[in-house]
Amino acid sequence: MLIVERQQKILELLQQRLTVQLEDLSRELDVSTSTVRRDLEVLEEQGFAKRTHGGAIYTGSESQSPHGISGQTLTERMNESIQAKMAIGALAASLVKPHMTVLMDGGSTVIYAARQITARPIQIVTDSLAIAMHFHDDDQVETLIVGGSLYPRTGITIGPIATGTLAELHADLLLFSLYGILGDSVYNVNIGMAEVEQAMMRQATRCALLMDSSKFGRKSLARVCGVNELDHIITDAGIDPSWQTQLGDRLVIAQQDDQLD
Repeated sequence: MLIVERQQKILELLQQRLTVQLEDLSRELDVSTSTVRRDLEVLEEQGFAKRTHGGAIYTGSESQSPHGISGQTLTERMNESIQAKMAIGALAASLVKPHMTVLMDGGSTVIYAARQITARPIQIVTDSLAIAMHFHDDDQVETLIVGGSLYPRTGITIGPIATGTLAELHADLLLFSLYGILGDSVYNVNIGMAEVEQAMMRQATRCALLMDSSKFGRKSLARVCGVNELDHIITDAGIDPSWQTQLGDRLVIAQQDDQLD
């Protein structure tokens, strides 16, 4: 079991039980108590746990679920920060040019981008049922749905079928969204999602991360990539100015009627 997989399992057990004991986790995961202790230290740093004598208690909120993006349904996420996501989506949509092949994940901000793409003809490759349905009756858009295991509450596919399919493809552009960015790394809450997004990045010539300003300064379980692997990080005008200094030209702040070339 990979380290991130083990930590996610511990996080799931924490959320289910609210309290856990080192000895119990050591026995269930077949690892030493010192290994479990280190994993709990990581989860404590991420705000999911508080260590106690011989164990830990769960400190995440109901909205901090290890089972999906903030534990919310897609509809709930689509109804948050709507103006910011629309502005980011419009700017990202301007990256799409006729005859491109575009990879798109199932992030809510990416869905706002999909709705604003006007370039035709194009090819869309996506693990998102919502994005596939948006384009399903457009005869100028060839849509490929990436197969795999349907992930609860998100409408996306993950797993070895998804990553295997993506490994055989090539795209001009990737538009994707993640849970948070901290330091020089970008994170998602679930290793299965992270693996699909990493596969997408490997197959795309150009990568644009769509992330509203509320996601800056936070991290989660699975590291997806370093910021130096991204061509664009598109956000909204609510971003703290210090991020512009840190991220340089990669950071693009969406304003009304902006376009990227």
